Amino acid sequence: MKNWFARFREPRWRHGKLGAVMMAAFLAVCVLVNVGVTALEESFGWQRDLSFNSYATTGKETQKVLERLEHPVELYLLYQSGAVDAEVLNLLRRYEVLCDRITVLPTDLSRNPGILSRFQGDVDRAIEADTVIVNCPSTGRYKLLTYEDFLTTGYNVETGAFELEGLAYEKQLTEAIVYVAQEEIPVIGVLQGHGELNEAALSVLTSFLTSNNYAVRFVNLMEGDVLTDTDLLLIPSPQKDLTDLEADMIGAYAQDGGHFFITRDYTDPLLLPNYTAFLRSYGVIPMDGVVAAGEEDRGSYYGDVFQLMPYMQSMDMTMHLTASGMDLLLMPYASAFETPAEPTGSLTTTTVLKTGPNAYVRKVSDGVDNAEKQPGDVTGEISVGLYAHRMYANGNVSRLFALGSSPTIIWEYIYASSYTEEFLMAVLGDMLPQSKISLDIMASAALRPALTVGSQQAGVALIIAVPLLVIVIALCVLLPRRNR
Repeated sequence: MKNWFARFREPRWRHGKLGAVMMAAFLAVCVLVNVGVTALEESFGWQRDLSFNSYATTGKETQKVLERLEHPVELYLLYQSGAVDAEVLNLLRRYEVLCDRITVLPTDLSRNPGILSRFQGDVDRAIEADTVIVNCPSTGRYKLLTYEDFLTTGYNVETGAFELEGLAYEKQLTEAIVYVAQEEIPVIGVLQGHGELNEAALSVLTSFLTSNNYAVRFVNLMEGDVLTDTDLLLIPSPQKDLTDLEADMIGAYAQDGGHFFITRDYTDPLLLPNYTAFLRSYGVIPMDGVVAAGEEDRGSYYGDVFQLMPYMQSMDMTMHLTASGMDLLLMPYASAFETPAEPTGSLTTTTVLKTGPNAYVRKVSDGVDNAEKQPGDVTGEISVGLYAHRMYANGNVSRLFALGSSPTIIWEYIYASSYTEEFLMAVLGDMLPQSKISLDIMASAALRPALTVGSQQAGVALIIAVPLLVIVIALCVLLPRRNR
């Protein structure tokens, strides 16, 4: 044994073969460690997201969704000519680690052109490189997510333009997984045939609803459409009355537990007997005129008194919005509703949105062409948004939300400059709790925050500390030499 060890002391081993063997062993260990760490990361997802906005971090909401996932889901990441988006792929891998029902499939379009025919794009989303396809074979439902879907924008009032605000990778991916894997998705019908806002006017709203995983279909009852598979019926500012047959069909839908979302503008006619009777059955009574805020009620309007910023009442539906300061809405040229009556055994109607104490309703029908308050105008806190629960004898509950300004939900700049999106999701989530797909996942900041006076302190301290440390070390070295 001693002779065997002695051989390695020879110069040829010490300076040649031994060095080569040790180097090879060291490289082998490095490779094995790297392979082992990679395998552990792929199996357990131990890698930490240290980016400033933690855009690739999955939170508790996502983990709950994945724990409840019943059907296998495939995540295709499309790329071309080997140029795969590594950051998105790593994010998808984290979903695969969290749930064994998730499978990530990086797919090269040039080698697998058949995927273009298997998954069809649409007008807004074309299948191209960097597209993520979330597919559930069990339900036969899929969703395309392009790069634009992962970005959130905001309206800059000063520049009058939309600007990049956040990254919504987790929210979009998790909600898409819920959407494709859920047995049934909520369907929102949009009533047509009475001069309501049409498909073009509602494009911003319908785009928002579909992006939040609601199915939207336009319904014309006089042309043979039915409400059987509709979870909620949107009635956007009708100009003509319902026929007796339509009123009966809507009444039957309500008794079966159907829900309604109606908008009314101050220019809409009041003399619609069947439609008005339907609204009154929910305690909703429209008023004649346009609502103006009192000039002394600062904070209740924006720019001029007809651009309302109503006060959102704190209730189960809106509590999380008011508590987190997300209660800013814009309601241009709003219509008013009479203050709801006291609840009865079967009907409860409450105010959700109201004006300041000095608002007034400027009547349109009195012939006075003046926006200033006139004698006889209703004054005080005016209801501009109502929520009603009505229970029928068969035990079914029907809900109705009435909004006094359609621009609030159809004008794009209002979405970006207020909390319309959050408010709509709160209303729909309360009306259709069993079909909720939109999740409370916040988008990450897209841009690193600018430096502030407070944030500069650490940097200044570091700049000062480095030369001071060098001076201290130099003194520690030079002072002993001085005494030699």
